[in-house]
Amino acid sequence: MTDTLTGEQMIELERGRHKRLNIGCGNYPLNWFINLDADPNIPADIHEVVPPIPFDDGSMEYVWACHFVEHLSRSEAAEFMRECYRVLQPGGKVGIVVPDTREVMIRWLNNAVDCIEYPVGEWRAVNDLDNVCDLFLYSTAQDSPHQWSYDAVTLARLIQSAGFEDLAQIDRYRHPLLGVPAWYQVGYEGRKPE
Repeated sequence: MTDTLTGEQMIELERGRHKRLNIGCGNYPLNWFINLDADPNIPADIHEVVPPIPFDDGSMEYVWACHFVEHLSRSEAAEFMRECYRVLQPGGKVGIVVPDTREVMIRWLNNAVDCIEYPVGEWRAVNDLDNVCDLFLYSTAQDSPHQWSYDAVTLARLIQSAGFEDLAQIDRYRHPLLGVPAWYQVGYEGRKPE
């Protein structure tokens, strides 16, 4: 992305950095964003447990959370979405990406030959329920297990329940903020009304 930007565009992106927030950045911090993660060993700008989001009302223009919400309980996820709404300025946007449980289970039921590399160098077949549980349903492969599962319908419901409008599905392969483009994820961007 930086190869195609002019110097003026890069300066403008850096100038607006304080208004874009990447929550639960993990090992995928984003340029021109404030990167936040609870883990002090992660290369983030801020180390905080969320929710709540440690910013003032209406202080952000964009909040991104990729593979974060599934690590919250259902009630914590609802609280998190209300916090996103609170910190966004009118017209601001939120982007949320989670594992697509429906797609994962369809592939498992169809005995698909898909494999997931996690951790690096270890390939796991999606047609094995132990792998599906370890990677997606419970995520015991990670230090922070999954606490809730989503598909496109339930994720949209979660985002809309906080008051966001104009939901647009995120392209799971081509969205520029995705750390890893992949079939096993689903996401939406929503807008806080003006």
